Amino acid sequence: MLKLFVLALRYCWGKLLNSNAQYLAQQLATLGIPHYYQTVVGDNLPRIHQVMELACRRSQLIIFTGGLGPTPDDLTTEAIAQFFNTPLIEKPEVLDDIRQKFARRGRDMSPSNRKQALIPEGAILLPNPTGSAPGMIWQPRPYLTILTFPGVPREMHIMWEQTAAPYLRSQGWGAETIYSRTLRFWGIPESVLAERVGDFLALENPTVAPYAGNGEARLRISAKAATEAAALAAIEPIDQKSVT
Repeated sequence: MLKLFVLALRYCWGKLLNSNAQYLAQQLATLGIPHYYQTVVGDNLPRIHQVMELACRRSQLIIFTGGLGPTPDDLTTEAIAQFFNTPLIEKPEVLDDIRQKFARRGRDMSPSNRKQALIPEGAILLPNPTGSAPGMIWQPRPYLTILTFPGVPREMHIMWEQTAAPYLRSQGWGAETIYSRTLRFWGIPESVLAERVGDFLALENPTVAPYAGNGEARLRISAKAATEAAALAAIEPIDQKSVT
């Protein structure tokens, strides 16, 4: 069965660089997980639910970043639980962990941080070793996996590397890898380049896609294989033909 992917994001509107999406796309490629969709949605329950409705129809893996903080506008966990009509359960071990992190900084935990210990019933914790907001790993229905991460990039990276990526591999998601190579051409329009490599554009593996850049045209060749070496071997013939 084809495993699709959607990245659903809570993020500030146009004011912050969304480096989380780039990082996750790169990491998913190393696991051989196709990354087809990204969505940015604000802090609003109905809009988050609209995004989830679409995501659940077309994807088997949904990753959320952001919205796990203690403030009223941090709605990710609440929105997910409501969407699947599932109660939130307080995790005492998370509450203790948050209290200890505050104590190490010489501070008392704010009552508002208590909401960060809530996850939907049936979900498992995705630990956050450095911050106060843990994520979750949840399979609310067959063939659907949800991962949540805080929006702080440093925290998200650690959580991905230590817990999320190993989990996905254990579930059979990391059997292959996707490797890409970008060729750059000067003095040729994108349309002319596309005509030159037209025979390659219908390929399914490797895939070939032309792009326009600043004063240049680019050709991205991507291959999916069991190893990086095998992916490179699949790319090489297209690479050689493209530059001749």
